[in-house]
Amino acid sequence: MSSGEVIVFNSWDELWDFIESRREYVAIDRARTKGGESVYLARLTNDVCRLPELFKGSMAHHYNLEGLARLVLMLKRQKQSLDTIRKEYAWQEWAVEAFNRIVKEREKLVDEVYDHVAAHPVTHWVERVKGLGKHDAILFLGFIDPHIATSAGKAYKYWCLAGPESKLRSGRKVEGKPILRGEGFFMASRVWMRGDEYYKPLAEAKKEYYLAKLPQDERGRNAHAHARTLLWLARLLVGHAWEVHRRFERLPINPHANHIPPKPDEDAVFDNEKILNAIRNGERLPPDAVRV
Repeated sequence: MSSGEVIVFNSWDELWDFIESRREYVAIDRARTKGGESVYLARLTNDVCRLPELFKGSMAHHYNLEGLARLVLMLKRQKQSLDTIRKEYAWQEWAVEAFNRIVKEREKLVDEVYDHVAAHPVTHWVERVKGLGKHDAILFLGFIDPHIATSAGKAYKYWCLAGPESKLRSGRKVEGKPILRGEGFFMASRVWMRGDEYYKPLAEAKKEYYLAKLPQDERGRNAHAHARTLLWLARLLVGHAWEVHRRFERLPINPHANHIPPKPDEDAVFDNEKILNAIRNGERLPPDAVRV
């Protein structure tokens, strides 16, 4: 068996027995035969997956981490629906109590999922960033596969954060998961509003650049500058989660010229004026500047 070879399995049990017999990472996908039967596709790689060092059983594969992330996304959407219904039935005390019980059960389930992934370095990085939480850690772990996303750009693309071209438009297919674009923007908003000492100065410097570059409306406002900054910060957060993923798996990072490393510890403050001034002016980051 060689890297790139694809093997077809008719059942999950057969596929999982095969995965457990190998140390190398196996990329998993689902497909349908011409007869309409569902099968599993396993693509072989030369990468060594390190998840079994942290997790046991089915948790030791990124495919199942993605399943947990999908569950958390579904629970979040259900909570949003319940919040709407709860407001409509606020006059009925019994209904409010019932909805509150459901929400608490949902939160308990998210806590249980989080407990399963708490040992991962991505989770440790999320805990260092103000504004990010359990929900975000699970999404980063489930929707960034460091073996498939061989560059940060591929992670941006899957999260529909590759740029304005990632927006949904009629008649054009979007590669990736559009719901993650909203999640990325929401994460960036919370990190900025909570005033994380590492990421807020970076975002404010980038906003200064966009305020100077983008035109203002007749009232002297520039809503585009704020939106573009949120996109930039969302990309930075996804890129940092990807980098932590890749480093844990001992896979190459290949940082670009404007690379900014992830927040190294909880008390880290980004006060490197050389880099902040370069961001404000839209210049390349100085190679001699200390990045952290």
